[in-house]
Amino acid sequence: MTSESTARNADRAARHSDALAWAVRGGLVGYALLHLLVAWVAVRLVLTSAGGTATGRGALEQLAREPSGRVVLSVMAVGFAALVVWQLIAAAVGYRDRDGRSRGLMRLGALCRAVVWGYLAVATTVLAVGGGSAGSGSPNSTTATVMSWPAGAWIVALVGAVVAGIGVGLGIFGWRAGFVDQLDRHARSSDGRRVPIVALGRVGYLAKSAALEVIGVLLVWAAWTHDPHKSGGLDEALRELLGGSLGKAAIIVVAVGLGCFGLFLLARARHLNRDSLTS
Repeated sequence: MTSESTARNADRAARHSDALAWAVRGGLVGYALLHLLVAWVAVRLVLTSAGGTATGRGALEQLAREPSGRVVLSVMAVGFAALVVWQLIAAAVGYRDRDGRSRGLMRLGALCRAVVWGYLAVATTVLAVGGGSAGSGSPNSTTATVMSWPAGAWIVALVGAVVAGIGVGLGIFGWRAGFVDQLDRHARSSDGRRVPIVALGRVGYLAKSAALEVIGVLLVWAAWTHDPHKSGGLDEALRELLGGSLGKAAIIVVAVGLGCFGLFLLARARHLNRDSLTS
């Protein structure tokens, strides 16, 4: 059996695996919960002037302060690990409907998602074990550390440009409703389910796009001015760019959009298109 036929069989097995499908559903629910937490934290920071920052880790740290929250984090860690396995399978044998450079780019994207979900799996595990005190510092301190390295400012600027570029790509993907193919035939049909799911997905992707673009711009700005304090979470970034009441209003708008993205992820978990698992 050739390597090509082996990869094709592995791809087919992944698409027909009940265990993988349910693992992906569980991971998507955990990812949805993360976005809902970030949205809640962001709105709470604006309305109550509470401490903290609206980042994924910041939201998880708040959850880790309660024993029941640490149980939830443990479950989320397993879900994120499942998403890592899923994306590694897709990177290894997926996207067989594409050829050449297109297939390579899609597989690279799968590897990048595996890295992101791997980080979340590790972060949730550490917080579940150590509680909220296990945090590793703010975005500002992380940026300052990187900028202290040789060519650190260039690294921060490059990361910012990549983050902003991903944000643009997500915005285009969401506006074109490219996510519809990830849903099963019931959600893709013209009945009452399609309209609200597509609306949630479109708003959610656009909000996620806006958040990433703002954070990316702030990272580039921090590198340009050699001031790591200009970077930060969603709330700090929008306040830095817009300031005052306009910044607070923007935080709430983006937070509501991220909440919509979380709800879309729940719908995607419910209406998972198994044929799209590796394509």
